[in-house]
Amino acid sequence: MKKRIGMIWIWAGLILLPHGGVCEVVDRIVALVNDDVIFLSEIEEAGRFFFEQIRKSTLPQEREEKLKRARQEVLERLIEEKLLEQEMRNRKIEVSERDVDMAIEEVMKKNHLSENELKKALAKEGLTYSAYRQRVRLDLGKMRLISREIKSKIVVKEEEIRKYYRENPEEFTDPLEVKLQQIFIPLPDGASAQEVEATREKAQAIWRQARAGADFGELVRKHSRGPEAQEGGVLGYFKKGELRAELEMATFALSPGQISELVETPQGFHILRLLERRGGEPRPFAEVQFRIREKITQTQGLKQFEEWLKTLKSKAYIEIRLS
Repeated sequence: MKKRIGMIWIWAGLILLPHGGVCEVVDRIVALVNDDVIFLSEIEEAGRFFFEQIRKSTLPQEREEKLKRARQEVLERLIEEKLLEQEMRNRKIEVSERDVDMAIEEVMKKNHLSENELKKALAKEGLTYSAYRQRVRLDLGKMRLISREIKSKIVVKEEEIRKYYRENPEEFTDPLEVKLQQIFIPLPDGASAQEVEATREKAQAIWRQARAGADFGELVRKHSRGPEAQEGGVLGYFKKGELRAELEMATFALSPGQISELVETPQGFHILRLLERRGGEPRPFAEVQFRIREKITQTQGLKQFEEWLKTLKSKAYIEIRLS
């Protein structure tokens, strides 16, 4: 008999809290999902960070209504999670502790985080480590469910892949970059009009030699006064927007080996030779076709998963008691 009483008090301790001499209900069932239940405390835990942001950023007269809608949104997600858990059990899809450990280790590795740093980051978002592990477990199960029941049944034809490639070339095009070599003839500080003209004439003479076929590297060695002169005048690679407008206009239309017009800037005169162009054109179809196939498969898989989840909901017994 004593054991029985003890169990009753343990249960009472979970759902009742003394407050001013009166017992107040602090937890209750807010939804039934087939044979599973969802408690109010689960909503509060899952949406803690979301709710806190609403409390901080919403006017008092709007706060309760927004919190009510937010709780309904969180409850909807929890219902979907319950259905997924049930379906994983029904289809005997298991996610081991080791599977969860490996997934979290991968997250930490990619983000250069230790376990303590991860826990601190989760805490800032109002998420406990155990809740995060449960979320990872569900995500892994969902991926396996999609892979087994949906993704494995999707057939993507080559004509679909080629159509996607034709219609989305920007996805497979790296930004255009140009590699430049420069002869730089600087203007003296506070140059007079006569000094500017004399420097221009000197630069034009060097430019004519370069255009006539003189060894550009030798001209760099003899005449360039830029900081890159010791490296043969090689400036490196530039994307659009990374050069002064005058230099960009003079170089991006060049072909490898071509020499620009003489370019004047407030610092001096520039003679630029384009060494190499890369990017700016879509990668060959053969190089990206597998990536496209995977993307189409994922898109179709997600769409079919959403439809499958709707069907799952329509067949389930779901009773919502959240007021």
